[in-house]
Amino acid sequence: MAVERLVLVLLGTAVLVHGLRPIIDLDLWWHMRLGELLIAGEPDTSVDVFSHTFAGTPWPWKDWGSAILFHGLWRLGGPTAIIAFKALLFASTAALSWRLLRHERRVPPALALVVAAATLDAVAFRFTERAASISLVVLLAILVLVERDRGGKRGLWWAIPLTILNANLHRAALLLPVVLGGYAAACMLEARLGRERDWRRPVMVAVGSGLGCLVTPYGIAIVTTTVALMGEHSPLITEWAPVSVALIAALTPASFLTIGLLGLGTGLGQWKQRPWEPWDLVLAAMALGLGLGSMRHLPVLALLGAGPAASGLAVVSRAWEGRLRGLIGVAAAGVLLASTWVRPVARPGPALAPAHFPEEGLAFVQELPPQQRPSGALFNEFGYGGFIVFHLWPEQRVFIDGRTDLVYPASFVQRYVECLHDPRAFAQEVRERDLQWVWLDNVPMDRGRLHFDLDPRWTLVHASRRALIYVRADGVNAELGRAHGYRWLAAHDLLGSLHAAAARGQGPAALAELRRMIEDDPENPYALATLAQVAPPPR
Repeated sequence: MAVERLVLVLLGTAVLVHGLRPIIDLDLWWHMRLGELLIAGEPDTSVDVFSHTFAGTPWPWKDWGSAILFHGLWRLGGPTAIIAFKALLFASTAALSWRLLRHERRVPPALALVVAAATLDAVAFRFTERAASISLVVLLAILVLVERDRGGKRGLWWAIPLTILNANLHRAALLLPVVLGGYAAACMLEARLGRERDWRRPVMVAVGSGLGCLVTPYGIAIVTTTVALMGEHSPLITEWAPVSVALIAALTPASFLTIGLLGLGTGLGQWKQRPWEPWDLVLAAMALGLGLGSMRHLPVLALLGAGPAASGLAVVSRAWEGRLRGLIGVAAAGVLLASTWVRPVARPGPALAPAHFPEEGLAFVQELPPQQRPSGALFNEFGYGGFIVFHLWPEQRVFIDGRTDLVYPASFVQRYVECLHDPRAFAQEVRERDLQWVWLDNVPMDRGRLHFDLDPRWTLVHASRRALIYVRADGVNAELGRAHGYRWLAAHDLLGSLHAAAARGQGPAALAELRRMIEDDPENPYALATLAQVAPPPR
């Protein structure tokens, strides 16, 4: 009993540590603003109202249900309510994983803990404040229903309403008919092999699930927009990047373990078990085929592969039911907790992840007198688009945000990337769209952005850890530039600009600007590091 309590404490702590982490998702913000408009019954939501680049363009409401859900949670309790909901979803993932492995697959407890811990650790990197987290829970629920059906229990029909629910929360519901179709195919194969297996019900449920995906306000767009995103936009968006060893090592090293467990378990299961299990082979094939499609889909590999991995490894029963079973369980839960704790993200807390959002930049804009606030067309950091929409719309419309597959063509996204590093491309965009101010992330290591500092037609007016704001020196924000502009410092080359100013006899003025930058954001590491180099503290 003591060992069981220890395992439960370790596992529960790991789940809570990850589930209660501060808000980190960048797209949450425009989702919540859309949810607000949908609740208010705004008729203009059928066309883009958030950007100035594609204003009025028709767009389908991607994930409209989750938009309303997250807006409601924000209204109910702000960041705390959203984080609590995320923790509930992650706890549900842990509970369903345990049910799938221990109660439906009936694998030994120690083995169930090993596979469940590896699965949770592998999916955690994608488990943030977004509709995709709900889809992971629904996928697990569908897998539990399938395993119950294989055991002769009722309830598979619940997969259809779960698909409809998922389709209106997140379009990853497209995965569910694929999984259910794979199950139907496995049942048909078993029937052909002479086993007593009803394949008609799985086939009807799979068809019903496929039709259920279309029961949304945007109908067939759930398919077309997903195809567009996976095809045209995938090379431009990190989360859709192809799976690579380097990315797995950086984002989800536990996925190496889940891939190994899947391969070993499937191999052992098909070698040792008689008769062989077509369903496990289908699951393993779908896990690898779908999960290795992109980094975004990698959690699918862990979830689909958990069952075949555990059932296959269960044939080595002595390893899981011997004297070391308690130690194995404690070790699995302990490793999960340690991995969760050392992950380089913020510790649990009811707020926004520190140094992740441009909060200081927002405060700068909001605290300006109304006549000095930036106005006119904005060029903004891609990841900040949703944050700006939530906090400054409708006064400000964005250049780009996370709705890449719904509003912004791939050619436009590529053009945006070019503007970040090519001064000629940016200058042309300024002329064509009459851009008046710029809001970027502060990444001085990206020297390709130095042209924003070197162009005399632009003036830096704010610099903090996660925000750089520039205005056109001759535009509608010229007064703001005169009042708050940096004359000597280049945000992407602080030390170099300080030396250049000193060579022109303006060292004290440039140093004063650096101290002002630190006063505006005392946690600006780039300004602090530069000050330490030019004015080290007295010994």
